[in-house]
Amino acid sequence: MRRTFTLSVFAVFAIISGQLFAQKNTIVSNLEASAEAGAYLSSNGETPFWLRTNQFGAVPDRATAGVLQATARRNYVFYDSLTNRKRKFDWSAGVSPVGVYNKANKFEFVLPEAHASVRFKRVELWVGRRREVMGLGDTTLSSGFYAMSGNSLPVPKVQIGTVGFSPLKFTGNFVAVHAGFAHGWFNTDYIQGVRLHQKFLYLRLGKHKSKFYLGLNHNVMWAGHSDYLKLHPELAVNGELPSSWSIYPNVVLAFTSKNWFEKNGYGAFDSYRVGNHLGSYDIAFETKIDRYRLFVYHQHPFEDVSSMLFKNIPDGLYGANLKLLPGQGNAVALTHLTLEFLTTKDQSGSEFYIPGSKYQGADNYFNHTQYSEGWSYQGRTVGTPFIIPGKDMDQSKLGNYRYFPNNRVNVYYLGAQGRVGRSLALTLKFSYSKNFGTPGADFDPPRGQFSSVLGAQYAVPGLQNTSIIARVATDQGDIFTKRTGGYIGIRKNW
Repeated sequence: MRRTFTLSVFAVFAIISGQLFAQKNTIVSNLEASAEAGAYLSSNGETPFWLRTNQFGAVPDRATAGVLQATARRNYVFYDSLTNRKRKFDWSAGVSPVGVYNKANKFEFVLPEAHASVRFKRVELWVGRRREVMGLGDTTLSSGFYAMSGNSLPVPKVQIGTVGFSPLKFTGNFVAVHAGFAHGWFNTDYIQGVRLHQKFLYLRLGKHKSKFYLGLNHNVMWAGHSDYLKLHPELAVNGELPSSWSIYPNVVLAFTSKNWFEKNGYGAFDSYRVGNHLGSYDIAFETKIDRYRLFVYHQHPFEDVSSMLFKNIPDGLYGANLKLLPGQGNAVALTHLTLEFLTTKDQSGSEFYIPGSKYQGADNYFNHTQYSEGWSYQGRTVGTPFIIPGKDMDQSKLGNYRYFPNNRVNVYYLGAQGRVGRSLALTLKFSYSKNFGTPGADFDPPRGQFSSVLGAQYAVPGLQNTSIIARVATDQGDIFTKRTGGYIGIRKNW
């Protein structure tokens, strides 16, 4: 009954959105919608890496599977052409339901996006799930930003912040700010009541040909309770992690006072810091070169004091993106090219306790002792997808009990987009990684992994705003089981 009801909702949605948005140009220009139907196939029943990576949890892990998805969205209007005036107040909303029917005759429903927001000038307040990444980099072709990549379902939250970069008039618009402050809710099976604290601040310097960017993001998992924690009294008191709102300043500012945990009845594990903290320092430079825009960036990871003080150099994501500027109308053209290198090998040294030092090493990225599934949400990595949950790896070669048994990696990545005429768009992604395990649990020898995907989108002649989409991907190496798979689908936009 539930399966039939959900499919009926999809059908009604498609009919209503088709009638409404077919007249989009004559009603209002800030409404948009799409509907897509397709199927995933795989040689071994597991969806290849580049078909499901950075898709906000909307692509199933298992194939063969049929997928039906839709999107409806109202965007902000900043300028009202009827009154010829800027619009100070406005609202936006979006929803993107996805239904998956796999070969085990099982229907699953996911909701990667469902949000509503209001804004005043360039400041907004929004609540729900929204597709977003966090950091400075190429959002079109990146292999995945370090701290928050769009690899998992978005965590539901409420956030106040700017709408993109907001120029500061008193600087003559030379400085622009992009900032946000959020509270979210991790809905997980293994531990209940976990909260998310999140904030970010980025500055853009420059107005014309060249711009410089810098900033940081800070993410904290905190609070929660679980039966498994009752088995480890050194980690939590009666299975309860610190959850009083009186300690919220400790979460936000990432500090604790001396012996505070004893005074408040918490375990000694929390004497160092409340919750699981991580994020990245980011810098970037943008300039125009002839017909292209060049964007160069670096995201430096941190998980504790040592990495915040750069004891883990050279770890991080390094990238460069070259983009063809609008107005260049060659019949065959390369429109985007992105090269990236990710390294997470250093981790402030291989030893947790460093004699004679007030800092700790072996940062063990994304793993956490209290939160046994670490920096993941609904079974998928929140940050860079190259730190992979053990459940997604080749089980015959695992040999590590941590949720992320491999967080020391070197990754080489190339992404490219191009077009052939006006009808055919192509996307190509290659990645090769050397994988070294975790601090204290090295892979010997290191394991290599090659993954790739080739995608095409063809605008069907005679069918307005309708496209055929096809992708072929493969994984060959020692991290995943060897597999090749693909996707074929049809999309209609209104």
